[in-house]
Amino acid sequence: MKKSLILWLFPIFAFSGNLEQLLNFAEQNKQVEASRYSLEASKEKEYATKSSYMPSLTLGANQTFNQESNAFTPEKSTTGSATLAFTIYDGGKREASFEQQQALVKSATFSLASIQNNISLDVIYYYYNYLSTLASKESTLKKMEQLEAERYRLEKFLSVGAITADELQKILSSIEQTKVDLLTLDNSLNNISNTLEYLTGQEVIVEKGSTIVYKDINVDESKRLDILALEESLKSNKSEIEIAKAPNKPTLVLQDTYSKYDFDYPTQVDSLEQQNSVQLAMEWKIFDFGSTSSNAQAAYLNYLAKNSELAYTKYKAKASFKNAQNSYKTSLAKIEAAKSKLQASEMTYELVKKKFQQGIVNNVTYLDALSDKFNSNTQLQTALNEVEYQKAVLLYEMGENIKGAIQ
Repeated sequence: MKKSLILWLFPIFAFSGNLEQLLNFAEQNKQVEASRYSLEASKEKEYATKSSYMPSLTLGANQTFNQESNAFTPEKSTTGSATLAFTIYDGGKREASFEQQQALVKSATFSLASIQNNISLDVIYYYYNYLSTLASKESTLKKMEQLEAERYRLEKFLSVGAITADELQKILSSIEQTKVDLLTLDNSLNNISNTLEYLTGQEVIVEKGSTIVYKDINVDESKRLDILALEESLKSNKSEIEIAKAPNKPTLVLQDTYSKYDFDYPTQVDSLEQQNSVQLAMEWKIFDFGSTSSNAQAAYLNYLAKNSELAYTKYKAKASFKNAQNSYKTSLAKIEAAKSKLQASEMTYELVKKKFQQGIVNNVTYLDALSDKFNSNTQLQTALNEVEYQKAVLLYEMGENIKGAIQ
């Protein structure tokens, strides 16, 4: 009794959810969380890069004790200083660094949106797969009801000798096979539920009724979010080339230092108590055994590699988009075909059922008609669910926000 009570209470701890609620849960999973951290890190890095080129203020102090002293060397000296420094030019590294960090932030932003869309697409696939499997189970249960009714009828006929035992045995065999089919479907539903659980981070109970809004518009090519992220990443690689070239160009730094002194000479001498110095410094590395050139060449080769990766991804995405369009059109055609087949199978079943009960056709023909009827119903439900999933695939390939299209 205690065990059954626990099983009865267990569903209370599972979250019931339609598709939109499942996607809300999925946005909180660890993969999305990791991408959010990466975006925040990129933003912090951008801020740090810009801040590093702002004027810097440095404070310094020292105290010196000398063992020997004279008119030129004090016994003790104390110095304090404040230095304000600003890099006027550093070979274009500053501008390239700013552009690079901006591109990296945009890339991380698109990557986050891409991961969210990827996970949304996965959730949608398993959501409609669950509904299709559930529809198959419901049809199989109805089939079981029909088989049980026929078993009951045939057992009565067998008791009065109106039929042979082998006719009843075929029905019993179909009942046992249907039980196995139900166990298989239950196992599939459990597997899908487990997958949704790790995608959403919650134990959920799938609710029916969600649909996806998609307007069939002419789009020549896809602009997926992962491609946008790669494009920004390519811009970052391009900026890296300019950063690598910068050491071969002059660097100009403006520096203003205010110092205050306290000298302890053994005799009275005139000495400075404070000083303000302005310095314009220039450095230009003219030879480094080709180190800078090699770094620039390496950055250029990385840029070419990233560019090739982007081109390949675009070609692949273009093919995927065409495939998605074709799959969507095919799924629409499947619905019409499934409707026609269901209508025909229902008419055939009713006719065969009457003939079977009158002894005109054998039970093999009846079982085939029964299976065909319920299989046709399952195919229609599966076709309807497939269309919804194909809508999501098209939205993904077009770079649209899938979650925003859920109703």
